[in-house]
Amino acid sequence: MQFDKQQEKLGRSNAKLGLGGPGLPGKILTIVVGAALLVAALMVSLLMLAIVLAVGVVVGGYFWWKTRDLRKQMRARMDEQINERMHQPTHERPGERVVKGGEIEDVEFEDKTRH
Repeated sequence: MQFDKQQEKLGRSNAKLGLGGPGLPGKILTIVVGAALLVAALMVSLLMLAIVLAVGVVVGGYFWWKTRDLRKQMRARMDEQINERMHQPTHERPGERVVKGGEIEDVEFEDKTRH
């Protein structure tokens, strides 16, 4: 019985908070307020997205700026390794095929002891 009284009180308080009654003006008011809340929620979500993207750009830019010396060192080290490999003598064995400048050459066997 006490539960029924509480439900009845809640029902009356909810009815007082309603935007519009069952009539046409109340329904229109409900639709307008709902649409306004939907637009406001969309605007807030777009604002949050813009903030997250801006923070991401700032953090990414900071990381890129702080690692620029490391990238230069890595690039220089790679260039050194490429130059070292290009200037190393090739050990060609007889009977092998060697690619030089896009041409394939057969390595001939030369017996230097028979001269």
